[in-house]
Amino acid sequence: MSEETRKILDMISNGTITQEEGEKLIEALYEKEEPRKSTGKKSTLRVRIDASGDEEGDKAVVNVNVPLILAKKMTGLTKLVPKSAKDSLNDEGIDLDAIDLGELIGMFEDGDIDEDLVTIDAGSEEKPVRVRVYVD
Repeated sequence: MSEETRKILDMISNGTITQEEGEKLIEALYEKEEPRKSTGKKSTLRVRIDASGDEEGDKAVVNVNVPLILAKKMTGLTKLVPKSAKDSLNDEGIDLDAIDLGELIGMFEDGDIDEDLVTIDAGSEEKPVRVRVYVD
């Protein structure tokens, strides 16, 4: 529940405004928020795995969808990585602190990255496997 909605409910319970007035205010809040939801921003990181073999019906499709809003909430998790693990990664040339996940997620949302992030063709000619990572 938003802070504004909570304030309106408090005003109703205190008798500052009537229930009908509160209802109109809450409706106005949701109408105000409606355009924000339809900004055209991307909302989901999708990982799709297509695996098919040489026999009829020998196919597997796996979809993993990660809401970008969830990914945004997780951007601070790199701070929880132990220093020893960060040091090991640094030794391999990976600096977790230099990765700005918030900026990357913003690029996904804004559609700045609209092609496949990763496409892997693996397996053999008899049993090809394709892995595709993209934002939808």
